[in-house]
Amino acid sequence: MAFRIGIDIGGAFTDLYVVESETEETAWIKVESTPPEFEKGVIEGIKKLEDQESISLEDANQIIHGQTVVINTIITRSGSNVGFITTDGYDIMDIQRANRRDIFNFKFKKPEQFVDRYMTEWVKERIDEDGSIHNPLDEVAVKEAAKSLIEKGAESISIGFINSYINTEHERRAKEIVEEVCKDHGIEDPLITISSDLTQEWREYERFNTAILNSYVQPTFVKYINKLEKALKEEGFDGTFYLTLASGGMATAKYAKKFPITTVEGGPISGIIGGTSIGELLDKRDIIVIDGGSTTTKAGLAENLTPKTKTEYWIEQSKYNPGYPTKVPVVDIQEIGNGGTSIVWADEAGNLQVGPKAAGARPGPACYGMGGEEPTLTDAYVVTGHLNPKYLLGGDLKMDRDLAVKSLKKVSEKLDLDPIEAAYGAIRVANDNSSRLIRLISIRKGLDPRDFTLIAHGGSGPMFAPFIAEELEIPEIIVPAIPSGVFNPWGMIGLDIRHELVRTRDMIMGEDKESIEDVNSTFEILEKEIEEDFKVEGIGPSETVINRRADMKYEGQAHTLKIPCPNGTLDVKHIKGLKKKFHEAHDREYGFKLEDSEIKIVNFHTIGLVKIEPPSIEEDKNEYTLSDAFMGYRNIFDGEKKVETPIYRKENFPTGVETEGPCIIEGGTATTIVPEGFKIKHDIYGNLRMTY
Repeated sequence: MAFRIGIDIGGAFTDLYVVESETEETAWIKVESTPPEFEKGVIEGIKKLEDQESISLEDANQIIHGQTVVINTIITRSGSNVGFITTDGYDIMDIQRANRRDIFNFKFKKPEQFVDRYMTEWVKERIDEDGSIHNPLDEVAVKEAAKSLIEKGAESISIGFINSYINTEHERRAKEIVEEVCKDHGIEDPLITISSDLTQEWREYERFNTAILNSYVQPTFVKYINKLEKALKEEGFDGTFYLTLASGGMATAKYAKKFPITTVEGGPISGIIGGTSIGELLDKRDIIVIDGGSTTTKAGLAENLTPKTKTEYWIEQSKYNPGYPTKVPVVDIQEIGNGGTSIVWADEAGNLQVGPKAAGARPGPACYGMGGEEPTLTDAYVVTGHLNPKYLLGGDLKMDRDLAVKSLKKVSEKLDLDPIEAAYGAIRVANDNSSRLIRLISIRKGLDPRDFTLIAHGGSGPMFAPFIAEELEIPEIIVPAIPSGVFNPWGMIGLDIRHELVRTRDMIMGEDKESIEDVNSTFEILEKEIEEDFKVEGIGPSETVINRRADMKYEGQAHTLKIPCPNGTLDVKHIKGLKKKFHEAHDREYGFKLEDSEIKIVNFHTIGLVKIEPPSIEEDKNEYTLSDAFMGYRNIFDGEKKVETPIYRKENFPTGVETEGPCIIEGGTATTIVPEGFKIKHDIYGNLRMTY
């Protein structure tokens, strides 16, 4: 037997999903997270699976892990002391971007950087924009800079030189010198990042910041992965350990430890990829996927089952903060601090708010009885009756309604409300927050949510979904057959092994022989480098699939559109086809096209994949009747009165039988709310399909 195991660690729960490679038999479990020693929760979950399902870790050939260590380290400012070596005379990290996204925003504040001037060293060197060496690297200065940073307490070092995206020679030589200095100081495994290893795109501030953030999170991340690898090995695991990538693929732990910033948001992105599998199964080509977690709610969109990927992602961006750029491939998702453990509070103006602060796994919501006193969204759902206090995690986790009521009194008394009214208000606020999130990924980008199907998963996603659909007129909701609370690790098991490179070559898209040869040779160089990356992992060219993208723009524009590009040797016909695709994409994105204008290729983007077959979903017709699923009635507060509402068990819900709301469908990991006016049924695959 050979198992593949997906592991997703969230703020409150650690989720595991197991698939047997040949028989495709499955098992899953959901346990409480154990911060800060998250690996303990993983091992606890594995041991429970071994006891319950006769699964041995020794038989696992793959573990795919999604984590929040990288993003949480950045958000909580708990990373390492970074030293930065850069070109003499340049203060790019202090200047950042001279432009402001909103010049009339008086609350705008330039973000504080993750490395200050005290931990920055400047060395003489200079590469020109064409890649030629203007000033040679001062190797003595690099050596002195490394010594200074080590003596100042640098735990990791980043190197970023001007125009190194087009010529990496100086950065690579500087890295060799810094490694020698580290060894002289007794540092055997120094953590050194050069910007050109992460990205060879232009825009110096973004490239340097990516390297610095990589260095900032690397010591914490490497320590965590090493501890987890050791714990898994001690339990008998001898297979390949993968980390999920922000690009929607996975890479070995060895690669991820070198470039941890590439794993930012890897966990929730697995849910987007899993959503495309559901969409393909049901022939729903345009989907929105919402993941309602314990601390955050995430959402992504896929047109024609293709998630949008961007190579510039800004962390902590808001209307008052431009955020921190990372030049790594990331599936385009948005998230807000709006989850089951998000704290309910009243602001100074007397408005009810939910999040972004959360109670997390410890102490958790007040109703868990583990010492939490702050009211959370979970407490609100318990008080209104939407959540069954005796049935969370299939009855494994009991909740105390009295503790939930007590916690909500802290807010309700400030607002002169009954606790149940405050609880219902919190639910409405959370629903509105989630609706705004969907607007960000659809309406704000010129897409009509009415043209999409909403796939909802996570512990709270199926509770938010009908209210979002009603407000935005989304015609159908799908709650997948895979238990909602473990959908992300299920999605991980179907991720492809992935390596990709993006390189800037700012050139006119000519149709002459020389220009076309230049395009072909650039793609060929990138593909050979990707082949080498796979070769290190024991994967040959015959096992890989190559996808190409070209970042294109009109002459004189600042930003680009990413256009799919054919594989193989390109000719005039291909170039004309690419230009046509760009004109069409520009017209769709901006409402106009300039067919007489010159078009430039700015970035060459090459993706190498080893395709992994996602877990199949078989037909699951059952012979249950509605009475088999019926669990009784529960009074649920609808904002005005308590309504006696039928409760059904998801696992016993009959195939093909349509039921009208209001009702509640309780599953092992999530509760689905069906409001009045909605209809719901189980399809032949076990998915819940909701319409109104």
